[in-house]
Amino acid sequence: MAYHAFNFIVSGRVQGVNFRAFTKGIAHDTGVVGWVANDTAGHVVGEAQGSESTLDRFKKALHIGPPHATVRGVELSNERTLEQLEYEAFAVRR
Repeated sequence: MAYHAFNFIVSGRVQGVNFRAFTKGIAHDTGVVGWVANDTAGHVVGEAQGSESTLDRFKKALHIGPPHATVRGVELSNERTLEQLEYEAFAVRR
């Protein structure tokens, strides 16, 4: 089975609104693995890996965010196909 992966940067009001916990919850619910973190520029960044259908749901959730967030943009990069997943779970990095 081929898996898909991408890196993401979410901009807007995304820090201090539980965006990382929200992202981890969505990843858990959809079966996506990878990581999420805040960066020093005020964005939420991360990497997601999974099947094409699970990543589609994950991408949609990134555009919405948790209730107190205001997502202004979602940038995807390094989109690629994997033979196997590189992570076992989805982690919040500090």
